[in-house]
Amino acid sequence: MYFNILRKILKENKLYYRAYLFFFLGCLVVQFTVSQFDVTLFLNSFHNSFLDIFFSWMTDLGDGIFASAVVLMLIIFKRKYWLISIVCIFLPTLITQLLKHYVFSDFERPSLMMKNFPQLHYVDGLYINELNSFPSGHATQAFALFTFVALITPFRKYQLFILVAAILVAVSRIYLLQHFFQDVLAGSFIGVTFSTLAFTEFERNTTPH
Repeated sequence: MYFNILRKILKENKLYYRAYLFFFLGCLVVQFTVSQFDVTLFLNSFHNSFLDIFFSWMTDLGDGIFASAVVLMLIIFKRKYWLISIVCIFLPTLITQLLKHYVFSDFERPSLMMKNFPQLHYVDGLYINELNSFPSGHATQAFALFTFVALITPFRKYQLFILVAAILVAVSRIYLLQHFFQDVLAGSFIGVTFSTLAFTEFERNTTPH
């Protein structure tokens, strides 16, 4: 029953999942052919005042405040989904936090690993973390949140734009020197996977037998 519902979800939302698969496989190629430092240097090299503001704003879409605001809106306007939204959005984040603090706690962030790279551009006024780099919590939460939004939206044609929003959050983490490429890639996988699995369980429990 569970796997039948999972297949149904994947089929009904094939635009989103095919696009994510294409994105993920492309990122795997980069992961195994380009160094983490080179990806960071490349994305950070495009810095300008507009991108500093844009990515500082985009990165906030992956924090707990924005996710909590989405849950609050669902409580008000779509009460059917408010409880499962909490599970879909915050379960992947919890998994990532456990991994980064207890399994990969020795993974340092770009500000430490690349402190001898004078060409790096830091956004003024932005607090830069130094530890617990892998996986990215913001990327996890963004992909978990936007996957959930993609699953409940009646407008399937907008799913690509929803995915792009999650990708931009991931890019912002590298541009702002908060994470390496591998951090956001792992975060995206955790977010999409566990948000989908949780939503499948919700559908299994609410689908008439």
